[in-house]
Amino acid sequence: MGIIRRKIKSLLVVFFLLSLVMVFLSILFPSEVVTSKWIMIGAQKKEVLTKLNNIDDWAAWNDILIQQENIQTYKKDSILNKGDSITWGQSQQALNIIRFDSIRVDGLDMDIQMGGDQPVHSGITFSVQKDSVLMSWYIIEKLKWYPWEKIYGMMAADMKGPALQHSLSVFKEQLDN
Repeated sequence: MGIIRRKIKSLLVVFFLLSLVMVFLSILFPSEVVTSKWIMIGAQKKEVLTKLNNIDDWAAWNDILIQQENIQTYKKDSILNKGDSITWGQSQQALNIIRFDSIRVDGLDMDIQMGGDQPVHSGITFSVQKDSVLMSWYIIEKLKWYPWEKIYGMMAADMKGPALQHSLSVFKEQLDN
């Protein structure tokens, strides 16, 4: 009986120490992950902004919206404004939303919320070059302190980066046509 108690006690101590080590290591990793992709577009900034401001057309180039159903856009008027949004999903609980937070001369900021998940901050910025426009799309994800969140953070750029790059490429192709 005493041997079994000692083994159980030893296992509990080892489990507790491993848990402490995992929590300590997760504190060392950053609590924010930034994924960013860019593309050079051979067009005038006005053309790029006009296409980007047409949120009714976002489903044609944005990988988040491609092949989604029930896409609805909410706009105050014909141009893109703060508070405008794009929603999609089957029910109120599974509603996904892109809400535009600020519209600037050099880009826009938005929050993307997928279902009941935490909103993710995102933005698209522009920089005018000689004969083209550098368009960058970034996503900033806040991570919780849990070890599995931190591990996800190490892979987030690899998971989201290709979708961002593909969306930018499709945007460029559509603008060129």
